[in-house]
Amino acid sequence: MIVTVADLLRKANKGTGEELNKSTQEYWTEVAEKHQNSVFADAYNRISKVFFPSYDYLPQILKMLFLYLRAFPSYTNFKPDKVIWYLSAEGFCEQIGKKNLDEVIDGMKTLRIFVFGILRELADNYHLLLFDYDAASWFSTRKCRVHSCWQHLCKNEASKIMFLHVLQNCDEVMKDQRRLCVHSNTLFAIKQVSDSIKSDCSLIRSFLCHGPTHPYPVPIHATDFKLLRVLNARKVRFYDIPPEILKLVCLKYLAQTCSKELPSSISTLLHLQFLIIFRHVAIIKRGVMQYMPMEIWDMQNLQYLQVVERDLPTPNSESNAILEKVSIILGVGIKSCTVEILKRVPNLRLLSIISVRKPYDEDDDSNSLSGLANISEELKNLICLTYDVWYPDMNWKSTVPLSMFPSNLIALSLSGLGYHWKFMNDIGSMLPNLNALELKDYAFRGPKWNIESIRFFNLQTLIIEDTDLVELRAQDGSLPWLKLLSLRHCYKLKHLDWLCGNSVETPVIELVDCNPLVYASAEEKLSEYHFDIRSHRSYCDDKSQANERTK
Repeated sequence: MIVTVADLLRKANKGTGEELNKSTQEYWTEVAEKHQNSVFADAYNRISKVFFPSYDYLPQILKMLFLYLRAFPSYTNFKPDKVIWYLSAEGFCEQIGKKNLDEVIDGMKTLRIFVFGILRELADNYHLLLFDYDAASWFSTRKCRVHSCWQHLCKNEASKIMFLHVLQNCDEVMKDQRRLCVHSNTLFAIKQVSDSIKSDCSLIRSFLCHGPTHPYPVPIHATDFKLLRVLNARKVRFYDIPPEILKLVCLKYLAQTCSKELPSSISTLLHLQFLIIFRHVAIIKRGVMQYMPMEIWDMQNLQYLQVVERDLPTPNSESNAILEKVSIILGVGIKSCTVEILKRVPNLRLLSIISVRKPYDEDDDSNSLSGLANISEELKNLICLTYDVWYPDMNWKSTVPLSMFPSNLIALSLSGLGYHWKFMNDIGSMLPNLNALELKDYAFRGPKWNIESIRFFNLQTLIIEDTDLVELRAQDGSLPWLKLLSLRHCYKLKHLDWLCGNSVETPVIELVDCNPLVYASAEEKLSEYHFDIRSHRSYCDDKSQANERTK
């Protein structure tokens, strides 16, 4: 590759006329600014030829995943989980010979580990990806994208073998492509593009809209996509779900943004595994609850449900409806957490609850969450729980029952509850298996949190963000295996007293825009205990001081 690039640099400025009068620096500055110069096209093509043997050497599973990543825009990061859902819906990673339902439910967790492992292998061993994805650390770049050197080869090879084509203008040939992606959603409004899609794309399995969010409706003609399995129109606005989409009987993944209620005919998509519905603008009438249609209980193949600010309806007591395959439910309200509903989702692993505090609310209906505690035995598979209160009033005292947390939780994220810190010790004793804890937006309030001994015995990650905490103390015997303590926007925090426990790895303390006194308090501990300090102060003028790492 070095020889190829050197040859391009050597020959590129041997032009005629005005080019001969330009200095080398002037010429290459012009090339860099335009990015459309013929030098780029030649360079990309020649470098791709150099890289191709390395790509061709990849195992088939790595080739497939590498080419699928072309669906995401160049130079932009994507979430690894999105790739996981796509691959699962398309059937690339289906496990053969599943013997029982437990293996089906475990498949989602196994698939996530599998895909993350492949992404890391592409990054570490083959250098095809930029991958630095640590959801817990504030300092993680969250990078997950194809390396710029490989993007051209990825694009051309994916389109050449009819695996995936990215539509970029009106004149491109899309015939017989298996997957179609657009990075500019306005292309759908052009009649030439619309006609071409209808005539040439009858065989596509995936239709992905990965461009910027489009605020106005644009037509997506999906009537002829009889074999479509994946439709992601999350960034295209709809007033409601188009009727033609509800006729795609092979559909397994549907992501959309629409303002109206879900139609009962959604249940005609019998093979649907992933249902993701967002609102464009959330305007909720007073006293009116937003529910999914009752027919949602007929969709027996659902595994992943994310229907923000809409609750699951309560089935008739005589109904035998059970969603056995659902393992993830995100964005529902507290009305979905009753005993009658949760007992019908017995294999739930991850539950995300959103409670919207409205100015006209007089009564707190959070007691509905007691259903979590009342059927903890039935929810033995629930290992991750997120509870967010939106627009909390600081004068409002939450009555969320602490007993609602199932004892088998491994990860817990809370925001906006407004409880006193003393209740955290109760949570620490109730959840012996807790591995990750995230507290944001005044989830707990008060000047002091004194973590009692033998609390949070298995906790490895603790994140505290936006709080009025002044002093944090951890008594001897608490947090023995903590690997990461991340404190963010704790402007009143002055003192940190944490005794490092038995962790095999060197613990890390992250301080992000906190009170200057806590930085000094943490550094004082360095002489006694071995840990890393990563700090960021946006209020520093000196960039070298703004981001520091001390060991």
